[in-house]
Amino acid sequence: MKKYKYKIIIIIQFVFWANINFAQITISSSETPSANDTIRYSTVQMAQGVDFKTSGANKSWNFTSLNANSQDIYEFKNSTSTPYIFNFGLGAIGLKMADSLGSGQMGLKDIYNFFKKSTGKWEAIGIGFKLSVLPLPQAGKYTNNDEIYQFPLNFNDKDSSSFYLNIPLTAYTFSIGNFYRWGNRVNYVDGWGKISTPYKSDVECLRIKSVITEIDSFAISLSGQAPINFAFPNDRIEYKWLVKNEKIPMLEVVGSEIGGNFVAREIKYRDKYRVIYNPLAPVADFEADDITPETGQIVNFTDKSTNNPISYDWVISPSNYTFETGTSNTSKNPKVKFNAASKYTVKLTATNIAGKNTTTKTEYITVNNNATIKQIPNLLIKAYPNPANNIINFEAPEFKNNYFKVFVFDIKANNVISLDYSCSNNNISIETVNLPNGQYTAVIANHKSVYFSVFNVVK
Repeated sequence: MKKYKYKIIIIIQFVFWANINFAQITISSSETPSANDTIRYSTVQMAQGVDFKTSGANKSWNFTSLNANSQDIYEFKNSTSTPYIFNFGLGAIGLKMADSLGSGQMGLKDIYNFFKKSTGKWEAIGIGFKLSVLPLPQAGKYTNNDEIYQFPLNFNDKDSSSFYLNIPLTAYTFSIGNFYRWGNRVNYVDGWGKISTPYKSDVECLRIKSVITEIDSFAISLSGQAPINFAFPNDRIEYKWLVKNEKIPMLEVVGSEIGGNFVAREIKYRDKYRVIYNPLAPVADFEADDITPETGQIVNFTDKSTNNPISYDWVISPSNYTFETGTSNTSKNPKVKFNAASKYTVKLTATNIAGKNTTTKTEYITVNNNATIKQIPNLLIKAYPNPANNIINFEAPEFKNNYFKVFVFDIKANNVISLDYSCSNNNISIETVNLPNGQYTAVIANHKSVYFSVFNVVK
């Protein structure tokens, strides 16, 4: 009888531990995104009274009361399908975070995060963006990667890592400054159990708490202007509920602790397509005063959105245009000059406290050529007289009636001349009277072409 009793105890223990192991799932790298994955999620703007902080073993989290305000799709792309292929090669996975962020000279466009997936890690390896003041791809890799997950993930795991990023900001052949990001991440697998959201119910999960300390900063130095140096902290706490077969967290909440209470500022959950309508949210709409302008003509856009938007984001493609007379991509009624013949698609996202809405008008603007543009087979142009004494001239048929930025660099790559030049003929002339003897490189650029020339100054 005693022998059977021991057998029963062993069987009970076996069943108990089997159930525990089954409930405490393990998350591996196979549960993270791959290139070409498209994954839908919903965004919640407010969740008053919802407890995101509490965790523990064998926990049941019920977030079915979350009310989505909008939806979007993560599109994970191979780096070859992004503007930053030359920075990240073939193996990186790019995720576009925003079409634009901020305004003015320090506004950013085409913002991507880049990731690397391996058996042991899912890590951020770099970022890419374009500055509004300098519409050329700016990208760089972490010299110390941000290790978002270290696999396998099991309950009670803890890991930490530091990260550092430096992106030189360059314009053609010279540097205008740097973008820096540095900090550290501490991950705690502080809970396991089941989670329910409006998407699915009772899904086995692990809960990850991440404490991130981060500082982002710009150091900009333009010729003839005072240096621009500023930094902004991005400290945060991230709560993520990871599950099998979804690729992104079932629920992700970002916020901070204030007085011991967690305050959420960003809430997203994995979701299916659903119609989301908030009667107080804006309905985006707009019109242009001319939809068939000539190149170089300014087009006035007028916001027609309803429900009183408080912010705007204009995205126009292709990118051969500039915002004029002090307007930008965040203006209510921007003024846009189109600089090349093409069909332009215009997208407006209008936002208020109740939500946001986007309207896209495909090939809405058709810009016609008002001049024949000749192609230059070789962009290396001659300078005369060479060597120069008091003045140097550059000549090309394409200069006539065009606007250029002119930069001159000495042999040590110092920017010694920087000016705007509006050509009335085929010639650009620059005074060299203040330049010491030596060899110089001129860069003459506009939205169509970049011209180079090497010359000497001898007095």
